[in-house]
Amino acid sequence: MNITISDGETTISMPMTKDVNDVGKMEYKEQTTANGRTVRKLIGFRPGFKYLWDYVSVATITALNAMLRTGTFFTVTYFDTDSTAQSGTFSISYPAPTLFDYIDGIAVFHKFELTIAAQEVT
Repeated sequence: MNITISDGETTISMPMTKDVNDVGKMEYKEQTTANGRTVRKLIGFRPGFKYLWDYVSVATITALNAMLRTGTFFTVTYFDTDSTAQSGTFSISYPAPTLFDYIDGIAVFHKFELTIAAQEVT
C-alpha cells in the first residue's frame, strides 16, 4: 500500500512499503506533588507508525525533505498495521537514508524508514 503526504499545496506519493510497525504511545502529564511524589495523568493515545521501504528514489526524498523544512503538520493518507486506509494530521520524522544505489539508471536509497506521529491524542 502507498501513503501520501500533503502540505495543502504539494502532495508526495510514497512508493509501496515493505513493512509497517505501530509505534503509537500513551501520552501523560506529570506533576510533582508537595511531598515529592510524581503523579501521572493520562491524556490519551497518540497514534504513530514506522514505515520501511526497500528503496525510495532520491527525487522523492529530496521533495519530502523540502516539504518537511516548513516545520508544519501534514495531512497523511496512510494505512494501519491491519491494512485499513486512514487519513489524519501528523508530524513526520526527517528521513535517514542509508545505502545509495542506482536501479535501472534511477538514483535510490535502500532501507529507507519514515516515522509519523499524530498531532492529536485520542
